[in-house]
Amino acid sequence: MKDNNFKIRKKISLLLIFVFVAFSGCDDIFSLQEEPKDQLSEATFWNTKDDAERAIRACYRAENWTGWWNNFNGWTIVGIKFEGWTDIVSNKEFGSGFPEDGIVPTNSQVLDMWSSNYKFIAKTNYFLENIDNIDMDGNDRAAFIAEAKFIRAYSYFWLTQLYGDVPWIEKTLTFDEANSITQTSKEEVINFVINDLTEAIANLPLTRSAAEKGRAEKGAALALMGRFLMAQHKWSEAAQTYKQLIDLNRYIIDPRFKELFEDEGENSDEIVFARQYMQDQFGEPFTQQAIKAGQLGGYNQFSFMQSFVDKFLMTDGNSIENSPLYNPENPFDNRDPRLYATVLLPSYSIVKDELFIGHPDSTSQTGPGLTGYLINKFFDEDYEGNVWGYGGDYNLIRYAEVLLSYLESKLEAGDNITQGLLDETINKVRGREAVQMAPVTETDPIKLREIIRNERAVELACEGGIRYWDLARWRIAHEELNRNFYGMKITNDPENYNGKYIINEEGHIFIQERKYYEHYYLWPIPQSELDINDNLVQNSGYN
Repeated sequence: MKDNNFKIRKKISLLLIFVFVAFSGCDDIFSLQEEPKDQLSEATFWNTKDDAERAIRACYRAENWTGWWNNFNGWTIVGIKFEGWTDIVSNKEFGSGFPEDGIVPTNSQVLDMWSSNYKFIAKTNYFLENIDNIDMDGNDRAAFIAEAKFIRAYSYFWLTQLYGDVPWIEKTLTFDEANSITQTSKEEVINFVINDLTEAIANLPLTRSAAEKGRAEKGAALALMGRFLMAQHKWSEAAQTYKQLIDLNRYIIDPRFKELFEDEGENSDEIVFARQYMQDQFGEPFTQQAIKAGQLGGYNQFSFMQSFVDKFLMTDGNSIENSPLYNPENPFDNRDPRLYATVLLPSYSIVKDELFIGHPDSTSQTGPGLTGYLINKFFDEDYEGNVWGYGGDYNLIRYAEVLLSYLESKLEAGDNITQGLLDETINKVRGREAVQMAPVTETDPIKLREIIRNERAVELACEGGIRYWDLARWRIAHEELNRNFYGMKITNDPENYNGKYIINEEGHIFIQERKYYEHYYLWPIPQSELDINDNLVQNSGYN
């Protein structure tokens, strides 16, 4: 595991909006005391460029009472949990996946997403209020300000996409202000953010040194702006933004695939922006323990739905319904290699020299909501260290997303789709050495739209909440999530099956019925926020 200076060594303590922030000499904690003898005070801190470096690094830090790695906020490895709100993943802890009682104002994840992102915003606002106190080169100052505004924009991305109208905050608030603030329209917030990102793009560096690894670059700000523009269906502007990013010639499609999601691939030039972890010091137990198969000593916490497995094409580029290569007796043969890198397939995958079983009757694989298809994508088979402190980074934005988003934006803008454009975008993603899927030649807009959407599902699964955002912005979540979900086939004779599991007519085990109503496209404002602030207005459908 390679060490570097940015592997988030800071610890920061703050309330939701009203912040007490700074950095001590030992643990880099700061409180607004009057020049305390045992730590740095506000009066002595904001003096040097080094102070600014330490402060901006703390702004990336995600933490809450459950542990600094475990925030459901769009920033951390817990983004895998976000897939439990989609059509891709089953979470064994149903209350932590798609809520059985629906999306409600008291749901803990609804609150966590809100409060954690406002903590990021509070930290960056505090940084922006104090950076001018430091005497430094003007270009350096502009770059720091750009970085803080990117961090703030990333949090506002999730807040606006999930809650709609939210408070726009650009200063440190008093308690009274925090408890009486009103919402700003989603459109206004996004306009503010676009202005911030425009400034960030102009002032962020193209690349970072090894010591600065993980801090936002120009490309990250462009990619985030592209997301905002796509969400608004400003397709031509989104395409122009992604083209600007592509023309930086900064990023590549890595020939590898699975290694990109392990410690081995964290320095890849395909990674545009990632959450940084450090083995044992600031590691995470999600990928090497929570998602690991029980057969290997893990918790089986997440498993893939059958409908997701079915999205992986045959090697000829056709679906399992249309390809002559598909054999229902051997359903996993001749499939997109990303299937094997992403999913542990029952009675097929070999992991740590063992045949993976997956069947719910297997002693090691028991648990509610278990589909038989465990996650392989982030599991590092060669890792032998502390499973509670894995140091592999978690990708939030990859260049593969950029290329697929560029193609989608061009398509939805009504631009002419040529084979050259396909070859420079989706076929680069599918053509990486580890995948080598048949290239796309379809240019019919309706058919190509479905190809792009399927490609995003299989390529970007479990990465930073992208699938949930896709379903919502395509406005198809109420179609894709209003149904029963199933796991592996557990019998080849469903008509005569009399076992303990509920199965469908094809013999697949029933996992969960999910309902997604129209008003779920905007999450509710957390009830705890409404209880302390009468000026906040609940979103429609939750009263």
